[in-house]
Amino acid sequence: MGIPDRIILTLYTFLMTVVSVFLILCSLNVFPQRVIIAFIESIPGSWWYAVGGVIMLSVSIRLLFAGIGVTGDNSLKISEGPNGKVHVGKGAIENYIAALAQEIYGIYNVKVIAKLEDEGIYVRINASIEPGINIPETTDEIKVNVKDSIKKVTGIEVKDIEIFFKQIKSKKE
Repeated sequence: MGIPDRIILTLYTFLMTVVSVFLILCSLNVFPQRVIIAFIESIPGSWWYAVGGVIMLSVSIRLLFAGIGVTGDNSLKISEGPNGKVHVGKGAIENYIAALAQEIYGIYNVKVIAKLEDEGIYVRINASIEPGINIPETTDEIKVNVKDSIKKVTGIEVKDIEIFFKQIKSKKE
């Protein structure tokens, strides 16, 4: 679960706490019954309550999907045995791939986006390249280096690598 989901979950939990306290106080007859009935009678025809209901339903569905992991994995299981599981984080894989790509002569400002799936890893590399570097040869070298290194280190196959050069200019410019 990412940071935005955690913030939403915190706010949602606070709201549910307020609603729960209100329900407890109502059941203990702290609020007169006429106040509760007047509140309930004010709901039909009020678009504010409809908007609030739609927002709460949307947040509930979002948190449900985030909780069961439908919104994307942040780690990949490398192995599982009697002594436990081994996971590697998405950020660790992205940083490692960026370091591998920057080892290639003429490549700099590397940013990596990895998509972790059960059948393998899908990678997009955004980078800059210096003028005069042969792009087809360099991209082939990056792909081979990344695929071999990731397979050797994690045991997981890199299914696809997409390389996007955002600039062709010298590092010193």
